[in-house]
Amino acid sequence: MYRYFMPAHRVRIVIGVTLLAACATPQSGRSGGGVVAAPAEVASEPCLLSTGDVTTRPRTITIGLTEPVDPRHAPIARNDAERIVFRHLYETPVRVDCQGNVLPELTEKWVRDDDGRRWTFRLRDGAHYWDGAPVTAQDVVYGKGGVGYTLGALDPRVVTVALAKPRDDVPAVLGDATLAVAKAAPDSSWPIGTGRYWATSGTTTPQEIRAHSEHGDTLVFRLAPPAPPAPPAPPARGDARDLLDAGVDLLVTRDRALRDYAATLPNLAIVALPWDRTYVFVTAEAGGSKFDGLEQAVRAEARRAEGGFWWLDLRACGVAGGQGISPPLPPPVTAALRRILYARGDPTARELAGRLAALTHAATAARAPDDLSAAVAGGKEWGYVIALPRITNDPCRAAKDLLPSWAATITALVDTRATAIARRGVARWTVDLDGTAHLAPSP
Repeated sequence: MYRYFMPAHRVRIVIGVTLLAACATPQSGRSGGGVVAAPAEVASEPCLLSTGDVTTRPRTITIGLTEPVDPRHAPIARNDAERIVFRHLYETPVRVDCQGNVLPELTEKWVRDDDGRRWTFRLRDGAHYWDGAPVTAQDVVYGKGGVGYTLGALDPRVVTVALAKPRDDVPAVLGDATLAVAKAAPDSSWPIGTGRYWATSGTTTPQEIRAHSEHGDTLVFRLAPPAPPAPPAPPARGDARDLLDAGVDLLVTRDRALRDYAATLPNLAIVALPWDRTYVFVTAEAGGSKFDGLEQAVRAEARRAEGGFWWLDLRACGVAGGQGISPPLPPPVTAALRRILYARGDPTARELAGRLAALTHAATAARAPDDLSAAVAGGKEWGYVIALPRITNDPCRAAKDLLPSWAATITALVDTRATAIARRGVARWTVDLDGTAHLAPSP
């Protein structure tokens, strides 16, 4: 059912299509039963970035972005820039901070029942969409759910979560981005969210997104200026140093060179964010290979991938062949087709794929397809470099969305993390479990 190959960096994993049982989730704030207002349980706000004392927050704060943002993806982010923008616009039932503590978001109180098999969450008072319509429990649960848990609407303000296995701690799965609440907006490219800030097509240009709050505050998300084309090389994204020179209040980057440049500028705090991403090599070949020193081959801050990966054991998700299901094998790959595919627009994946191609076989080439997910699902290439979250609130969903359904050997390559570059004394920033930095609530 599951075949493991040592060293521990590699695992032969069979992922099928039937999802039956509960998934494990990361640690979260303990509830102890009864109605809980989670802020009282988290002392000293351990996930705040250290950026100096903030006396008065300005009404306009500017955040620099080094990747494009597509409103059509909202509220499910596909890159770091979308993650930070969407985090300010859209809300999940709860938020999970960088230490796994579960905090209120759309829901403000919860109670544990039936020995932890059922949890009941109450929506916060006054929760509403940007257009003023109230948020209901049905908005939270409609069309949503996952392996090992079922969502229900007990009444317009109460959401229930029934678990396949009892839990003593708050189900952190409710902080997964797939449960963010939004609705279509007929006159806007942005889905209507429930977050403090709102954006519309009228507040968005190719180089800037302006998000406003009902209290008159403004967030300006500014993209790095485009670089002039340099054929035959692909177009560059521009020089993010211009954003720092222009005085943005926050910029998150995985580029060590940009981090080092920021360290030369005055009044900036350079803060390493959690290790949040693991790059893996996926192939149909059994056993895999051992790759050393790849952390030196990328521009991102990287380390050799450490163990404890959530995808090593997905039996709780019911994705193995335990029900007599025999997952398909991909078509055989010939030497002439030895290609390693990676996601377009991900420089770390590109650098790793190129290095692996050089290390493995003379006939191997690295290429970025138009749709990596479709290519992985097809399984027609020799290998794939895929970025996986180091920690996920919903491992079963992540496995279904990111890993192939055919028998695959997964070799962990490197962990990476981003760096937050923040202007001192401007705002308080906090960090979520997935490494996303965003404005902290006012004290």
